[in-house]
Amino acid sequence: MDNSKFLNASYFHSSVKKIYSGELDGIVNKKSDKMAKVVYEPAHLNPDFLDDDARRGKGKDFATWVFSEEPDTAEGLFSNGLELFMDAYFEPDASVGLHRHSTTDEIYYIISGSITMTTITGMGKEVCVELNEGDAHAVFAGESHFGTAGAKGCRAIVVALKNRG
Repeated sequence: MDNSKFLNASYFHSSVKKIYSGELDGIVNKKSDKMAKVVYEPAHLNPDFLDDDARRGKGKDFATWVFSEEPDTAEGLFSNGLELFMDAYFEPDASVGLHRHSTTDEIYYIISGSITMTTITGMGKEVCVELNEGDAHAVFAGESHFGTAGAKGCRAIVVALKNRG
């Protein structure tokens, strides 16, 4: 992976805010080299926890934004509840900080490597599972989660859907 193609997350979300630089003419075929590539360091920083706690978040998440209907990066292509679709690579031992999904459901489909995901239900029950290639994880609106990539990192397709319930 050529990490030099990835923009800093702060710069992307404050200045660029565009996930595709190619033309879209009603028929959508996107080319990889025109998709926004953003590095999050870490993904979902949670400053309520100490540096050595996975719930804080650490390491790098190299994300390729494929589609977005998030407020600041909305493309206006989908009206079916899709919020984002991205290809994410978490470097070895990187962690996604603890965060709550208030209005979205989110799915991770593991393409390669592994990640240990902890979900905290709306009732406070914690469930921790190691996921490997071909496994999937879902967190629903009202739940929280965090995760740590394995020793070989983790590549996942991440899809978020606006909860309409």
